[in-house]
Amino acid sequence: MAKKNRKIVRRDDGMDHTIKIAKLTVVDLRKDSLYNLVSRCPCLEELHLIRCKLSSSSFKLYSPKSNLKCLVLQYCICSAPPSHVGTLRHVAVNIPSLLQFKCEGISCYPTINNANNLTEAKIRILNTRENEHELLCKLLQDLHNVEVLTLCYQNLEVLGANGRRSLLTPLCNLKRLAITLLWVEKDLPNLMCLLRNSPSLEALSLDLHRIYEGAEGMISSVYNEDESTVLEPLLLPSDCVMHLTKIEIKNFQGLKVEMEFVKIMLQSSLCLKEMVICISSRYELLKQRIGEEHNGVLQMKKDAAVENILACTCASPDAQILIY
Repeated sequence: MAKKNRKIVRRDDGMDHTIKIAKLTVVDLRKDSLYNLVSRCPCLEELHLIRCKLSSSSFKLYSPKSNLKCLVLQYCICSAPPSHVGTLRHVAVNIPSLLQFKCEGISCYPTINNANNLTEAKIRILNTRENEHELLCKLLQDLHNVEVLTLCYQNLEVLGANGRRSLLTPLCNLKRLAITLLWVEKDLPNLMCLLRNSPSLEALSLDLHRIYEGAEGMISSVYNEDESTVLEPLLLPSDCVMHLTKIEIKNFQGLKVEMEFVKIMLQSSLCLKEMVICISSRYELLKQRIGEEHNGVLQMKKDAAVENILACTCASPDAQILIY
């Protein structure tokens, strides 16, 4: 039997089915260029925009049929008329397939629509606006399904400015929370508000930073057991942290507010298995900045802080405190 010849017809649909990851750094993006990239690359899963120049102060990416899983927007600016250069006034994303969203170095709170699949987010806002609390609560409402969340001290300042009231929508699915703090005296009380609204939290990571003014301020700011209590009125009910099993605190110094926070978390976390506190790196930095003549005082204060931590009462019988 004679074989029939088959005619193969290749159709050019204008799509690129080969691109899965696109990383654009310091690129001038024209109008609709991002939409065209996402819509014409159906296999695109990751899009990174780093220090790019946008043609408008409004960043909008609407692509309901996209397969995009990860979107990163870092330190992008607007290249519109001079009055708007450098400022993004509005960021809106509508990509139902999105699993990860990272937004850093911009001056407005993003709006994320159809984010039911979004499980991981990192938000770092440089500046705030008049209605900042409403914008932050709206953002956290958009992130209601997020399981992993990274925030910064600016976000906590917004919660503090509103009297530390409850969020509009609790983060009921949040399991891992990471936050960088700048002014721990102000930021830790604000953090307590966030913890009270994260009932499923399993892991908490804090990176503590502090701005100093001279050697005298540095020495007076380290561990001092005679300082007044700051967080005592803000004790956490145990049901707010009933799933918390791990706490990590970086750049710990031993400030009274830090010590009170450690005590509260140990006394409230019934299922805690591990608290890891890094204190050595902070004191090494203090020694370098203050000078060798103060090494003895710093070592004494460090030892007192460690002793005080180890003397804390733990509500969980399985809790281990690791200090390095």
